[in-house]
Amino acid sequence: MFLVSGISHRTAPLAVRERIAFTRKEIQLALAALGESVGEGVIISTCNRTEVYSMAADTQDHRARLLRFFARHRPVEELELSKHLYCYEGDEAVAHLFRVVSGLDSMMLGESQILGQVRDAYSTAVDQGIAGGPLSKLFHQALRVGKKVRRETSISRNAPSISHSAAMLAREVLGDLRCRRVMVLGAGEAGKLVARAMLVRGAAPILVVNRTLARAEALAYEMGGEAGAFDNLESFLGSVDIVVSSTDAPNFVITLDMMKKVMAERRGAPLLLVDIAVPRDVDPRVAGLNGVSLFDLDDLRTDSDAQDETQRREVVRAEEIIGEEVRGFMHWYASLEAVPVISALMEQAEALRRRELSKTLNKMPHLSEQDVERIEALSGALVRKLLHRPIIAIKEERSAAYAQLSKELFGLNGTNSHKSDCHQDGASSLRQRKESVT
Repeated sequence: MFLVSGISHRTAPLAVRERIAFTRKEIQLALAALGESVGEGVIISTCNRTEVYSMAADTQDHRARLLRFFARHRPVEELELSKHLYCYEGDEAVAHLFRVVSGLDSMMLGESQILGQVRDAYSTAVDQGIAGGPLSKLFHQALRVGKKVRRETSISRNAPSISHSAAMLAREVLGDLRCRRVMVLGAGEAGKLVARAMLVRGAAPILVVNRTLARAEALAYEMGGEAGAFDNLESFLGSVDIVVSSTDAPNFVITLDMMKKVMAERRGAPLLLVDIAVPRDVDPRVAGLNGVSLFDLDDLRTDSDAQDETQRREVVRAEEIIGEEVRGFMHWYASLEAVPVISALMEQAEALRRRELSKTLNKMPHLSEQDVERIEALSGALVRKLLHRPIIAIKEERSAAYAQLSKELFGLNGTNSHKSDCHQDGASSLRQRKESVT
């Protein structure tokens, strides 16, 4: 059974999410540990969510294992995490992934970055060798669903974004952005998008600061700005108006002591800090300093209630598409359970038929070969007709529960080990009887 366990912006504040999040470097080790703990799995860790998708037979034990996995590999206690953790299984887990990849569960409705993030998470798990079989099929289908929702609805057209919200917030705090000096801390995609939104609104050429100067120079060249060495971060903070921070650092990059010095030198000049990193780059205590305006991801979230009528219609349509896709996928998945049940049922019936036929023929040595063949044909026809309706029912129902009921009803549990022996014994006796009458 499919199972997802995790936290998101819907269930946990940023202060909790940042402690559960995995950086790209940490994902490799985490996946190796996940494989040892629960077998196959995929970890999705973004600004808004950290989730583990896996397969489970015993979901209760599996949930406990996942909770221990998070507690062992992230700085959080099991009791605290359990207050924010959600778990979905079966078709609910499938529906959740389809909604996530379609942008319906995002902080910014319809945002498109999540599609690539899910693809990268799945590819990383495949590289680690812990995402195959039905789990692989699930993620392939999810990526197709995400594209289909965006193709058949306008959910992502003119969708709000972190970059747009950050630019609007900057204008609210500082007024006209023309000639405002912007520094991007970190050379990732998220910071670049915010910087571009600032440039569109008239901000001065961007200053890009990164630990790897070459990456800073590449992004600065792309945006028509300039690059700066990370060692000069404190001096840069004294000369800009807006800072957009989105590094992969595990600890604060902009500290309280650093900002005390910076603000003393700025002599009251306001400074806007937009921290879109998870974990956060800026010590939240900085917000208490005079002249500093600090905003993080939770400050940039949009209110789903603010959707207009057109957006609500598109959400309904997207949910309809996802519902159809979930039903189709679960129908396929249930068929995986039905096929071995049908095969076992037919093998068991055939073994019983041959065994009983052999017993009967051994008591009737006077029968001709033609009579033997007629009796064999009759017994085969009876078995096929008796099994026809049960097999059709199993195929059409295609549910794990129905397949399990069929196993119990026909006594198929634990029969695999002796099916072939029964079949061979019956077949051998029948061949001997045929040879004797000839």
